[in-house]
Amino acid sequence: MEAGRIGIVSRSPALADEVGRQLSNYGLGASKVVLMPAQGVTHLALLKMFDHHWGTDAVLLVGAIDAGEEAACTDWIARHTEKPVFGFIDAADPGYAQAARLSASGVHMSPDAAHIGELIASLVESPWLPFD
Repeated sequence: MEAGRIGIVSRSPALADEVGRQLSNYGLGASKVVLMPAQGVTHLALLKMFDHHWGTDAVLLVGAIDAGEEAACTDWIARHTEKPVFGFIDAADPGYAQAARLSASGVHMSPDAAHIGELIASLVESPWLPFD
């Protein structure tokens, strides 16, 4: 995966790799990749970390957030995040209904896995560029 400035939180190693390839096609890359579940780490803690991380300009959530964390995460995204947040949840995922709630909190949701990189590249505004 190419180094860059997009923080990735993923439930799927295969999708994280695919997103890495897509981002590379647009000259983008990952600042950090965290595969979930990770012992002692929550989605909310990662969102806060990426929001404060100097080397991250946007965040991508791949897969559903744990149900017990969803309300806190969507509230925090809506009220506090200063960086663009992107997401993808596969329609076959039991947590797919969460996609609408994430979108309502301001997350830019990709309709399918094949277009995640394109979505990020199209919506990251010039003040967030250039990526390293």
